[in-house]
Amino acid sequence: MRKNNSTRNTSLTACVSILALLLLSFAAQQSATAQTASGNFQLSLEDGYTRYLEFDARTQTDGSATGQMTFSDEAPLSEQDPDGEPGREPSASLYVKAEFDGLVVNGNMAVMSGTVRDSNFMSYIGKRVLLVVEDNGDNRETPDKITWGIYKLTERGWTPADAELEDDNGAKLRWIATDAEREDDKGIPSHPSEAIDCQTFPLSAYAYVETERWAGDIRVGS
Repeated sequence: MRKNNSTRNTSLTACVSILALLLLSFAAQQSATAQTASGNFQLSLEDGYTRYLEFDARTQTDGSATGQMTFSDEAPLSEQDPDGEPGREPSASLYVKAEFDGLVVNGNMAVMSGTVRDSNFMSYIGKRVLLVVEDNGDNRETPDKITWGIYKLTERGWTPADAELEDDNGAKLRWIATDAEREDDKGIPSHPSEAIDCQTFPLSAYAYVETERWAGDIRVGS
């Protein structure tokens, strides 16, 4: 009986050790494949006003992304109504806080997308944000680069319909087109999202802002 107990204990210890190694290996693999982008940056453009930016983004194991950014601009702005007419609020510097839901890293470049959750200008809340950065390391001759944009949501005021059919709902039907011979084909939706995100524009479409002065550090990794 002692021999059997000893054998069972040895086998149990070996199984626990193997399981622990597998879990550590899995955790290391997930950590190694995570994409990250973060930084604290301030810059001045030709107008002499300073912009401040702080951001942090990370991909999750399911492919989604989380993070946030805080941006402020000392240049005075005036609130505008949806029709573009100047509002009554006095000029003030812009403050924006956004939550990220997308991150794409390509080498030393990162594209982040999200939604404005807080701002001192009400018209900015709910709009989409794109933040694009380039990490050039500790290089004074080639500094880190940055550009950003805030975009309105796409609004549709009409639905295509066949005028000869009163009950036509063809434009409302939704489907996903897939290759039946490929089990890994995620397919193409009939109504793709029109929200601005990391995939909306090709990487070659972004142009970084020309800075007069800058300070800070941007870190991009995967």
